[in-house]
Amino acid sequence: MNPITLAKDHPVFSMPEFARHPDLRLIIVGGKGGVGKTTVSSAIALHLARKHAGNKRIFVISTDPAHSLGDSLGMSIGDTLTPVDWKSWLSNCPLEKDAEGSAGKPINLFALELNAGRLLTTFKENHRHVMTTLADRGTYFDQEDIADFFDLSLPGMDEVMAIMEVSSILKSDACDLLILDTAPTGHTLRMLSLPAQMKKWVEVLDLMQQKHRFMKTWASRKTYFKDECDAFLDVLSADMDRVSRLLSDPSITRFIPVTIPEPMSIEETHRLVVALEEMHIPVKDIIVNRTAAYRDCPVCSVQYADQQPSLARIDALFSSCSRIYLPLFPSEIHGMGSLFSIADFFSGTTDLPDQKSDTRDPWAGVPFSPAAGMAHDTSDSRPSTSGIQSSGLPALSPDLEFILFGGKGGVGKTTLAASAALHLARTFPDKKILIFSTDPAHSLSDSFDQVIGNTLKPIDYPLDDGQKQEKTNLFAMEINADTLFEDFKTSFKQDISALFDQFLGKGLDIRFDREVMTELISLAPPGIDEIMALDKVMELRKENAFDLFILDTSPTGHLLRFLELPYLIRDWLKSFFRLMLKYRGVVRLAHAAEKALALSRNIRRIQETLIDPKQTAFIAVTIPESLAVLELSRLLSAIKSSKIPCHHVIVNMMVPSGHCPFCSDRRIRQQGHLEQIQSISDTIQVVQILLSPHPIRGMDQLVSDI
Repeated sequence: MNPITLAKDHPVFSMPEFARHPDLRLIIVGGKGGVGKTTVSSAIALHLARKHAGNKRIFVISTDPAHSLGDSLGMSIGDTLTPVDWKSWLSNCPLEKDAEGSAGKPINLFALELNAGRLLTTFKENHRHVMTTLADRGTYFDQEDIADFFDLSLPGMDEVMAIMEVSSILKSDACDLLILDTAPTGHTLRMLSLPAQMKKWVEVLDLMQQKHRFMKTWASRKTYFKDECDAFLDVLSADMDRVSRLLSDPSITRFIPVTIPEPMSIEETHRLVVALEEMHIPVKDIIVNRTAAYRDCPVCSVQYADQQPSLARIDALFSSCSRIYLPLFPSEIHGMGSLFSIADFFSGTTDLPDQKSDTRDPWAGVPFSPAAGMAHDTSDSRPSTSGIQSSGLPALSPDLEFILFGGKGGVGKTTLAASAALHLARTFPDKKILIFSTDPAHSLSDSFDQVIGNTLKPIDYPLDDGQKQEKTNLFAMEINADTLFEDFKTSFKQDISALFDQFLGKGLDIRFDREVMTELISLAPPGIDEIMALDKVMELRKENAFDLFILDTSPTGHLLRFLELPYLIRDWLKSFFRLMLKYRGVVRLAHAAEKALALSRNIRRIQETLIDPKQTAFIAVTIPESLAVLELSRLLSAIKSSKIPCHHVIVNMMVPSGHCPFCSDRRIRQQGHLEQIQSISDTIQVVQILLSPHPIRGMDQLVSDI
C-alpha cells in the first residue's frame, strides 16, 4: 500500500472512539444509501481483526436485503459463516508482511450475509404448533384459518428475523464483537424499533393465552401451571427485552453513522442521529466519507470548494461526536487491499497527496446535467436500438402513466426522478404530473429544497423565459405510509368494538376475545403500510387527478420486496376476509371491511399496471463502480422475473475527460464498468450522465441543469 498524507487544509484527523473502547460487543454501521456503509463496515472489521488478532473472535454481518458485503471483501460469503483470511493477504503484501505480529494466530474474522427468508421459515417451522395453539385458545377461529393467518402475519419479517439472529449470536457468546452492516436509513430505523413492536406482538399472543389460563383455573379450581405456550412467550419476551437493553447500553454498543459532505446526506444523517437519540442508542462517532482534497483541476477544485460549507455543517451538527474524515480515492474501495487503506485510518495513518494538473475545464461545452438532452418518444416506450447514449435522460413515451426510478442507494435516484418530473412538466404543460416517494427515509424535500410532506404539494418552477407559470402542473408528495395504516387500524378497532357491543347485548361478551380481536390488526404483515401508500396513488389515478406518476423508490433490497408485496398482501387479505366473514351475520364490519376490499381490488390493479409496458416504465439507475454493477445485475434479473418493463439503464456520475491524473484514473476505471453494464443489459438502452461539478439541490439548480 502506498502511504497517504493529508493535505494541509484537510479536516484534522480524529481517532475514532470505537477504536479506543476495547469492551464493545456490538457496532452498528448505518446511514443513507450509497455513502459507503458496507465499505466502512468491512474496513472496521479488518482494522479490529488486525488489532485483536488472537484475542477476539469478530463477526461482520450484513442485514441489507441487497447484500454487498461479499462484493466489498472480494469473496463469496452468502448465508454461511465464512472465515475472512485477511492475514494471507497481509503476508503476501511486501509492505504489510506480518505488520501486526499476527503470524501463526488463528483467523479471528468471520463474515455472514443473513438470509432473512430462511430464518423466517425456520422460525415458523419451529413455532407453528405453539402459535396456532395460542390462537385456537384465544379466538373463535378454526385451525385452518389460524394457520393461514399466522403464516402471513409475522411482523417485521426480514428485519425482526435479523435482529433476533443478532441477539441469538451475542447471547450464545459465539463472538466477542459483532459488526452490523445495515440497510439504508429508513429500514434500519424500522429494524431498530422492532423490539418494542415485537413486544406488542407478544402481548397480543399473551392475551390469547390469558383466556386459556382463566378458563383452566376456573374449570379445575386449581393453581395454573405454565405450559409450552407460556414458555414460548416468556422466552420471546425475554429476548426482546435483552435486545432493547443491548441496543441502549453505551458500555457495549455503538451506532456509527456514515455520511458524505453533501447537503442531502448530511440532513438525512442528522434525522437519523436524532431518531437514535430518542431510541437511546449510543452514537459517539460520525464517519465522513469521500472528502475531497484540493488540486489544480476544475473537477477537483470545484468539488473541494463545494464540500467546505458541508464540512462546516457536519462540525456544527455533530460537535459532540468524534468525526473521522475518509478521503475520496481515485479508485473505488473494493477487495482486501483497498479496504486496508481505509482500515489504516482507524489506526492513525492518513489521507491524500496533492496533485497538480492542467487547469483546462473538462466540462466546457458538455451538458452534464441530470436532464440535459432528455428526449420524448411519441410512439413506444421501448427504444428502437440498444447501445450507449452519450448524455441526457432516456427517451420516454408521453403516454406512460407510471415511471419508477430504482437502484442502489446513493446513485442519484431522487435527483434523477425530480429532474425527470420537472423536465416532463415543462415539456408537456397540459399533463398533470405527481412525483411521490414511499421510502421511509424521504429525500424529495431535500432534492427540491422545500418542505413537501404527506399532502399534495404544488411545485412552482420557472418557464423557459424565466417567468413562473400561472398554475403549476407539477406536484410532489412524501407519502406517510404509517399514518395510512394507523387510520386503517383505527377503523378496524372501531368495527370490532361495535361487534362486541352486539355480543354484549346478547350476554356473550368475553373480555379476552374483545381484546384479542381488537389487537388482531397488529399482526398485519410488514409492508402493508407501503402498499397502502401505492394504494393512495391508485385512488388518485382512479379520480383522474393526474396523468403521470413518477415514483422515487427505496434502495434495491427493499424495492424488490416492495414489488413482491402485492402478492403477499393479497394472500393476507384473503385470510383476513375469511376471518371477518364468520361475523357477517352478527354485525357489518363497515369501515375496515370496505377499506380492505377496496385495497384488495387496487392491489390487483397495481399488479396489472406494473407489468404493462404501455403504462409503466422502470428506469434502473447505477454508477460506474464494481459494487453498483453487481447490484444492478441482480436488480435487472429480479425486475425481469417480476415482468416489469425495463428498457433503460442510467449510468450516473461519469467523470468527464480531462488532464488531471486523479480524474483520469477514475475515468479509465469507469469506462471498464460502463462496458460491463452494457454487456449485462444488452437489450436495454444504456444512458450516461456526467458527474455534476456541484451537488444538485433546489429548484434553481434543477432548472439550470435541464
